[in-house]
Amino acid sequence: MSLIQGTTIESVLEEFLFAPIRYPEFLPTLLPIILGAVVIELYFGKHKSENLGWNTAVGNAIIWTTTGITLLITSDPTGSARYAAYFLILIGGFIGYMNFFHKWSAEIAFFISSAGIIYSLAYVTVVVVKTGMTVDETVLKASAVFIIGVNIVFKIIQAFQRPAQDEIGFS
Repeated sequence: MSLIQGTTIESVLEEFLFAPIRYPEFLPTLLPIILGAVVIELYFGKHKSENLGWNTAVGNAIIWTTTGITLLITSDPTGSARYAAYFLILIGGFIGYMNFFHKWSAEIAFFISSAGIIYSLAYVTVVVVKTGMTVDETVLKASAVFIIGVNIVFKIIQAFQRPAQDEIGFS
């Protein structure tokens, strides 16, 4: 049974946004995702000349796998929620493999494995699984809006960050 009552995109977005407050029992699963996303996004905002590397791309992809496994261990997902957890495990393993062996271009790997994509998709999946949402067209649309919105917010925050001292000519 789903913990959420609404079926509109707005109600699902609200659920994504306030899930850590409404369901503090989700924090052990959500906190590493939230903290990881914030720290990594702030880091790349501060160190603007640095880019994601292959090692970070592999590590980021593994976030999906470990999050999916954590969901299966800490929840008892059924139906589409179970498939969402398996999806995270499989996509994390696949992308981790592709990144580990440099099977595709750096541009593709670094986009797919960017912190904004990895952490926001993991966050949405955790909320969907933990609340028991049925994955339908409304939830998919709200997920896309949430993921895009989170990434826009991080880009805005990064634009206002001052560059690191070593990047502005001071050593």
